[in-house]
Amino acid sequence: MTQRYGFRAAVDGLALFLRHGEVFGLVGANGGGKTTTLRILAGILEPDRARGQVLGFDLLRARAEIRARVGYMSQRFSLYADLTVYENLRFRAEVYGVGRPRAAAEHAMASFGLSEYKNTAAGQLSGGFSRRLQLAAALIHSPRLILLDEPTVGLDAVSRHEVWSRMEHLATQGAGVIVSTHDLAEAERCSRVAFLCEGRIVATGAPQDVAGTTPGEAFLLSGSDARSLAELVGGVPAVIASYALGPSLRVIAGAGAKPHLERLARSSGATLASAPMRIEDAALVFSSRSRRRWRAE
Repeated sequence: MTQRYGFRAAVDGLALFLRHGEVFGLVGANGGGKTTTLRILAGILEPDRARGQVLGFDLLRARAEIRARVGYMSQRFSLYADLTVYENLRFRAEVYGVGRPRAAAEHAMASFGLSEYKNTAAGQLSGGFSRRLQLAAALIHSPRLILLDEPTVGLDAVSRHEVWSRMEHLATQGAGVIVSTHDLAEAERCSRVAFLCEGRIVATGAPQDVAGTTPGEAFLLSGSDARSLAELVGGVPAVIASYALGPSLRVIAGAGAKPHLERLARSSGATLASAPMRIEDAALVFSSRSRRRWRAE
């Protein structure tokens, strides 16, 4: 599928396949096309060009049917701030045609630990409970496909864990879950991921497989002054990035950098060791390649 805004392609020839019972991650920097992709799959945004199906419905001709059957949670708060928790959930149940909407709202509140906030205006909830309410509203009609746009942004570690545990539970019950995130530590919890750069998929697969097959190398530069070598490391040919990791410096580089880094380490009294690539390292490599392509174009 393709979606353009003026001369810019937000999504460029993107193709996805989702299995039942998996949590699939759309990974990439802000502006990479993740939100646009989810809005198209949710039937909210009509793509410029697309071919495929969502839950058996044509992506172009049956957007209303898709919207009625998909659970979509946007990054921004999309409920009525002046309505109470209960009123928001009951209204959402009515919109989706859920039988006994009042009972459905009560059940959703109990499931998400929101019962004590039943009469609280949605706009007065804390960030964590606000996310709970949004997720409860997105799931109130028991959708088989759940699309979540940056569902843990701004949440503390406990709240993030709660959201991910719920997503994983939904997947074990057979639902398909697509979650967009720029948090690469969270992306490792997905069964498969797709890296998006400027609307294009540059890699896809299990997180560990994507990291292991990325065209780059990772090194750990250690020693008493290793962190102070960042500027010198940045000048080494083929080095993509470096960042502090405890007392050491982690270096991500392309082919040919190792001999230069070894000489730098020896001259500085430091040690250099190869390290396994991580998914965040892969993101740095893909981002670097994307920037080079953009400059070339």
